[in-house]
Amino acid sequence: MFVLYKNDPYDPPRRVVSFDDLDNKAFWCNLGEDKEKAFINVMKKIETGYSVDIHPEKETNPYHPDLEIIKNNQKFLGEAKIKNSPLFIAERYGVDPQFALTMDLKDSFNYIKWLEKGVDILIFLWIRWEAHEMILQNKSYKVKPMRGIWVTEFSKLRKKELSDNKPGIHWYYDRYRRPPVYNTERIENKELLNWCDELKNFESRLIQEDGRIKNITSDGYFEREGRTYPTGHSSASYVFDLNDEDIFQNIFIKY
Repeated sequence: MFVLYKNDPYDPPRRVVSFDDLDNKAFWCNLGEDKEKAFINVMKKIETGYSVDIHPEKETNPYHPDLEIIKNNQKFLGEAKIKNSPLFIAERYGVDPQFALTMDLKDSFNYIKWLEKGVDILIFLWIRWEAHEMILQNKSYKVKPMRGIWVTEFSKLRKKELSDNKPGIHWYYDRYRRPPVYNTERIENKELLNWCDELKNFESRLIQEDGRIKNITSDGYFEREGRTYPTGHSSASYVFDLNDEDIFQNIFIKY
């Protein structure tokens, strides 16, 4: 159970909502304007040095990064990760939940495809903690109200993912998020074997103790333009620490 608090006229009123509500994009969009457009409007109101708009390619290609970024007269591809609910149990992964950032393994996998083409995507993290308290098994977990924007390059996140001090992986418990687990010794399909190799190369911790390979989404994979991508609901997220100044630059914060 989560508790929402009213901070200002743009926030929802205090109420109790379910896990499903917090995971439902339509729930938040019904409370106000589209999240990406709201982020662009916020960026116009604060001095950051970045010009942000919806990338024109999004009109015809839903798989294209969302944002076109201009800084110092240079154009970049960008994505906005808009987070409303903290990972209250982030301390299990060695991160203060106040500054814990969850990012789907699926997203990292997809951004690598751009990095392989020499494109380093700028990622903006817009934190608006709508939920400030979680009650789980009669125990209360809390964070302070906070709004903030951080920015990083995906290459920095990937470097962390490949380091000796890797970010923790949080697996979701929802039934609809459960990933398939592949026994490569029983697979004859060459495409599926290749997919398993991609998963292993992406994240070694997907290899289970019995040698099976755990997927990162609920429905396997699909192919587009000769490349494979995960499909279905995200099954797990990396847990990053926004206080890590080697990765994240804070450009706005308000408590």
